[in-house]
Amino acid sequence: MKENFYAVLLFIIETFFFYLFSSVFHLNDGILWQIGAIWFIVIFIFKHYKIESTLVWDEIRSDAKAFIYFCALSLVFIYPNWNYFPIIICVGFFQFFVSVFVNRLLRIMLRKWLARKTLVIGTGNHAYRIGTISHNNRFALTDVTGFVKMYDEVYADELRKNEKFNIYESSELEEILIQEKIDQVIIAIPNATKDQIDNVSKRIFGKVNIVKILPELNFTMTFNSKVNDYDGELLISTSRGKLGFIERIIKRIIDICAGIVGCVLLIPLTLFVSHKNKKNGDTEPIFFKQERIGKDGKPIYIYKYRSMIPNAEKVLEELMEKDPEIKREYLENKKLINDPRITEVGHFLRKSSLDEFPQFINVIKGEMSLVGPRPYLPREKIDMDIYYESVIACKPGITGMWQANGRNDIGFKDRCQLDDYYYRNWSLGLDLVIIYKTVKSVIYGKGAL
Repeated sequence: MKENFYAVLLFIIETFFFYLFSSVFHLNDGILWQIGAIWFIVIFIFKHYKIESTLVWDEIRSDAKAFIYFCALSLVFIYPNWNYFPIIICVGFFQFFVSVFVNRLLRIMLRKWLARKTLVIGTGNHAYRIGTISHNNRFALTDVTGFVKMYDEVYADELRKNEKFNIYESSELEEILIQEKIDQVIIAIPNATKDQIDNVSKRIFGKVNIVKILPELNFTMTFNSKVNDYDGELLISTSRGKLGFIERIIKRIIDICAGIVGCVLLIPLTLFVSHKNKKNGDTEPIFFKQERIGKDGKPIYIYKYRSMIPNAEKVLEELMEKDPEIKREYLENKKLINDPRITEVGHFLRKSSLDEFPQFINVIKGEMSLVGPRPYLPREKIDMDIYYESVIACKPGITGMWQANGRNDIGFKDRCQLDDYYYRNWSLGLDLVIIYKTVKSVIYGKGAL
């Protein structure tokens, strides 16, 4: 009932805007009815009016596809009135933005009423990430009630500290499903055995409307993988997202444009950093270059603002010799959270990520991209393990998956896995999402480098 009401309300509002745009361009009634029918049928086929627990990025991609189909079908059906086609494109373009904006606005306004009450089964890092994504993305309409601890799972550190979520014991599962009127269960214990998953599935069978399972991800599964019915057996075929020739050209054009803008902004920023350093009595060079692993494993030298004291590498060796805890932290994460080598200006540069700005020079030179895997140090090659080949298949980026998804809050292995994910799900749409999330992350200062 709620879903039907929402769909009707969304349709009425969008119909009003469609008629408004069409009136502004003075389209005659015949063409207005034609393109109106085309638009709303196409966007209905792309499930615009169906409430699903998707993120706003999926909605934008889906509505963009609907717009492309709308343009193609309009070109066919308005024959012979092709002189109206540019106007129809404008109407469709405006309607695309209205569809995304109104859908998002209504979901936010009606979230408490529409959101599916969700219970996450699991208390590990993957489960916690599912919970925070659902909590922070209001478009998804997923209201996480709490987490259920299963078997001998290790708690995510952040989950213990976060008071927004309730944590239940395994024995309370059935009671919570009824007591909290749970609509949806997400099983997020990817390392569980088949018997453990079967046991959980039996306990929730018939008690909730929707069940979702977070699988154990490996190199065989990506969003481009295909599910096949092999005479009753379910098979998942391996696949990898690839940028075609045109997409590579577009990506390079974006890199060049971003590189030019970045290098122009580099001039006043360099003057500012130089002034601050001298004011603090630091007269050492403000730039430094460091060898990193580039595309196909070739060495490159990236440029950065110096945010540490001179001879930082030598000081690090001394610190690790004196303090075993510092040595353990660095060997595990390849960086120190509270690094004593960082200068006063360096703290500001890192918190705002401005220390990475000189890498726009590397982007202009073609050694790096705006978006890509992290540029790893040569000594980190062994620790990258199986992910090394995936990482070097792309140009390293100024920003990437790990910067956009937690930055300093993510361990070394998780960074490698995210970079592997980027390689296997490569697309221009993913690049745009990463850029947006990176800017948002920098503005709010979350997980500063």
